[in-house]
Amino acid sequence: MPLKYHPLVQATKIELEKIDKKKDISWEEQKKYNSQFLPISVEPKLRKRALKFMNDLILLLEANNHSIQFEYDNCHIEMYGQLTEINLRQKYFRKRTMGKRGYSHETYEKSNKLEFQIGSYARKGWIDKDNKTLEECLPAIYSQIEKESIRWAELRERQRIEEEKREAQRKIEEEIAIENAIEKEKWEKLVSDAQNHKIANDIRSYLKAFEQKIKDTNGLFENEFKEYIHWAYNQTELLDPLNRLNDFKNRDLTLYVPHLGKRCGA
Repeated sequence: MPLKYHPLVQATKIELEKIDKKKDISWEEQKKYNSQFLPISVEPKLRKRALKFMNDLILLLEANNHSIQFEYDNCHIEMYGQLTEINLRQKYFRKRTMGKRGYSHETYEKSNKLEFQIGSYARKGWIDKDNKTLEECLPAIYSQIEKESIRWAELRERQRIEEEKREAQRKIEEEIAIENAIEKEKWEKLVSDAQNHKIANDIRSYLKAFEQKIKDTNGLFENEFKEYIHWAYNQTELLDPLNRLNDFKNRDLTLYVPHLGKRCGA
């Protein structure tokens, strides 16, 4: 009875058979393949083994509530929220060959061995050996991916918690800074109001003396300075903070420090 493949394995099998019929595959086609199908790069003679291996791997993952995901145009195993890039290929061995003129050069020699790799940069791989097939390495492969996924998941959880603590501390410090800024503004406003009140009283005393001086001239300058005195008293009343007592009813101080009021959500 023929093996019934997992849907993703079956889709990959069909796509690889289409590619077999092409002489070349473009970069765009390769990119599309990488983002939708399993990363299997083997000759047709090794295809059945490769598909069976991937099928067993996917079934093992799904039995443990893990899955295959395609991210960043590549195939990954998802475990505990972590992604591990995977690749299954036919192993090519590097071989140095000596030419007729005494110069050596490297060639790559095909083998009938399968190699499974995990990771994107510092890759770890398992390969067929004389005493152990790649299929027999599947438990070790699964265990390695699980161990690393748990390690990264725990690390990122610790990082998340630390980031939350830093953010909470930042908000506390920001609130303290805002409160300190408000207190400073309140104090500066108090000092300014006291100074303006004193100046207003000094101006009133001056204007009274000024008016008395005009009276002493028997009305000689009364009309000439009448408009000026009226203006001066109005400006003095505007300057005196005691004429703006309604401002003190505003407890959030937005009338005093409107820009801080906005920062505090007023």
